[in-house]
Amino acid sequence: MGMSSELKKSPLLGLLLVVLMLASSFWSPDLAEVGKIANAGGRQSLEVDCSNYSFEELFVYDYATYDLDLNTDWQSGWLTASAFVNDSNAATVRTDLEGLLEGVPGGNNSWLSTDEREAVRQIGPDCIEDMVTKLGLREGMSHRGGVDWNDLEWYGDGIKLDEINLVPDDHPQERNCQGAWASTDCKEVPVEITDNLVIYLLADTDDSSKNIELNQLPNHGSSNFTFASNTTNMTKATITVTFPPVNGLRIVTSELFRDGVAQTMTVDQEPTQSIGADGSLSFVFDTTYDLVDWPMVQELFIDFTTDPLDTNDPPEWDAIAPENDTVIPIVNDGSQVLMLTAAQIDNFLVDEGDVQMTCSGPAGWSFQTSGDGDLMVTPNGDSATVTCNGVDEHMQSSSERSWKVAQPIVLSGGGDYLNTAPITLSPSSHVSSPDVSLVGVHGSRTTASVATTGLSSETMLELDLAGLNPGPFSVQVSATASGMLDWIGVVDLGLSKTGQPPTITVQKTLDGENGTWDDSGYSFSLSGTFYEPDGESVQFSIEVCGFSTTSVNQMGTNWDATVSVAGCTEHDSYTITITVTDTTGLQAQSIVITLPPGGVEDGSGGGGGAQTTDDSGGLPAPGLAISLIVVAFAAFIRRKY
Repeated sequence: MGMSSELKKSPLLGLLLVVLMLASSFWSPDLAEVGKIANAGGRQSLEVDCSNYSFEELFVYDYATYDLDLNTDWQSGWLTASAFVNDSNAATVRTDLEGLLEGVPGGNNSWLSTDEREAVRQIGPDCIEDMVTKLGLREGMSHRGGVDWNDLEWYGDGIKLDEINLVPDDHPQERNCQGAWASTDCKEVPVEITDNLVIYLLADTDDSSKNIELNQLPNHGSSNFTFASNTTNMTKATITVTFPPVNGLRIVTSELFRDGVAQTMTVDQEPTQSIGADGSLSFVFDTTYDLVDWPMVQELFIDFTTDPLDTNDPPEWDAIAPENDTVIPIVNDGSQVLMLTAAQIDNFLVDEGDVQMTCSGPAGWSFQTSGDGDLMVTPNGDSATVTCNGVDEHMQSSSERSWKVAQPIVLSGGGDYLNTAPITLSPSSHVSSPDVSLVGVHGSRTTASVATTGLSSETMLELDLAGLNPGPFSVQVSATASGMLDWIGVVDLGLSKTGQPPTITVQKTLDGENGTWDDSGYSFSLSGTFYEPDGESVQFSIEVCGFSTTSVNQMGTNWDATVSVAGCTEHDSYTITITVTDTTGLQAQSIVITLPPGGVEDGSGGGGGAQTTDDSGGLPAPGLAISLIVVAFAAFIRRKY
């Protein structure tokens, strides 16, 4: 399966690296050999013929993810992918791409340009359409090897390519493109750079309802079939496949073959399956391939069935599970929100193994199981009656229960507040006289709880914001009512706590001065206290003669620092500005004007005489004006004597 030098230099392939990296990572399972692409002829030709081409013969990615979602017609779907290429492999990819661009403007000159990248993006989808996906299905049970597979094929109108960092922006070795062929904003980088890159194969939903198609399965997945993937040369990848909802559809067995010989699969190699909230079946498998084993052929076969199990009891509802017509409370903001946690589902349904919940509702309401096993819902209206049941790992289902899904209480409020924030509670028709409590939440900080019992009319509660840092915060609402599951939800009302600026003082010495000079007369030490009313951390900076430092010691609410005046050009007096800034960005300042050693100390600074300002832009305190008068008077005395 070697690659000829003529093929490696073909301009036909030069614009297709992205295509090769993603689309060819799958290989039709009945193909034991990869076909070669015919030479396109003239070196300037941009005609695309990528039939039977495989990326793994040319390049190695570090890790890739693939997601196949089959449509409900069982004859089309979407396949998306991401390929991550790091360090030396990234340099190899750029080098091989540039080498394959020989014969086109700017090609094979050891520099990869933005123009060449755009050409890849434009030509790539046409190339993908010609390639094989390396995926197939076949109805019936336990098919293996070289049978006539129902191959999945690319559909070009639904294919879109993108990348990150193929030609890095503002790279230290970047230069303007050197050829007359280049566009005005063309940039290029050396192919040997090792910056990581990512390449994406995306779904172009603007132009199509699919980018994969196959011959429709007559049984629509309702009877036995086999899924197959050739994973040869896929060094490390995760593949996720989702089939449309079919009652009882599940994996029966899976087998990994190498050169036609079945292998003993490890737990990590076996696919895992799960049922989505809409009843769809998803399975995930990880695959690896050691390149030293080339040209060994590696294939994975997964068998599916809907046949009933001989011995398996379906899940049953626990006594604590919600009865029919129970209200399931949610935060209904129109987005996907939590309906039931995985822990609640485990408590409500009893089975020998793992159980997931599936639900259906009115048009526009959709349900999904999160990665943590929580049941999520996307509402389409104020409330809905939904029907749910439990499904175990053998796809056996419990009986159905119908519940009302709604937000039981309406909360309203918003704005910026310093001490307390008013929140209005309005009851709904879904529950009667709920007991409600509220807590403000900002990260790990919370307010004290406020509550009301038997809510029957519009009621206002006020949150004491003392426990929160300044900034936006949410409201955690808890409610209980007859006929409703207990509710704990978090609501964003657009509330924010207003911050207060810190304060700072400069401490007088025992001699009544603002600080002390060292023996050299160039270092001045001063200290004081600060207070941050919101409990935020603070950052100090001190400026003198245009030089600033953040070297300030903080000990509780005390501070001290030593500043140097050696860099000052004027030595008649020194203005020292101490600024303290809290996490929110609010500031306070203390300005000390001091004379050189032996001069007359001014009266500004510590003890409240220093100027203190914040970012509100208020008028300065009178201390600075008094200080300037004292300095002027001191200068007059020095001139006189």
